[in-house]
Amino acid sequence: MNPLRPLVWLATLLASLALGCNSGRLKTYEVEGQVVFKDGSPVKVGIVETKALGKSVQATGSINKDGSFRLTTYRENDGAIAGQHRVVVIQMIPVEDIPNYRPSTMGVVHRKHASYNTSELTMSVEPDAPNKIRLVVSGAEPIGKNDKDHGHDEIPTDPNGSPDPGK
Repeated sequence: MNPLRPLVWLATLLASLALGCNSGRLKTYEVEGQVVFKDGSPVKVGIVETKALGKSVQATGSINKDGSFRLTTYRENDGAIAGQHRVVVIQMIPVEDIPNYRPSTMGVVHRKHASYNTSELTMSVEPDAPNKIRLVVSGAEPIGKNDKDHGHDEIPTDPNGSPDPGK
């Protein structure tokens, strides 16, 4: 038996698998876009996820600091399939149990945009057009009355001005 025969067989098998990887996949088209708040300022963190209507195919893309994103379905940045899509914007906002800490709502997308049932965001992917998407989202309801809130309560002080009342 030729000692190279198993290697040739393995190489042939791997090549067949690589060629067959696209079987059953729908064609995708590049999609890039930006997520912004109603005032035009960019959403700086999160994920855009789309679901094609009538198909069980989803695409996702990470939101960059300038609000931009590129969608991926099968391979990085390959886009999304043609047609109408429902869209959600997902942000993972940590809630920490730290004294005098309150999560900020500055830069946070309203939670309605995180569910396909309530998002109301849609997009269309066209095979013969540049697919540049602009998603306009609502911000979360502010905590308190201060629209400049950054999520921190005042640190309590004792009458002598020490930040730790126990000292």
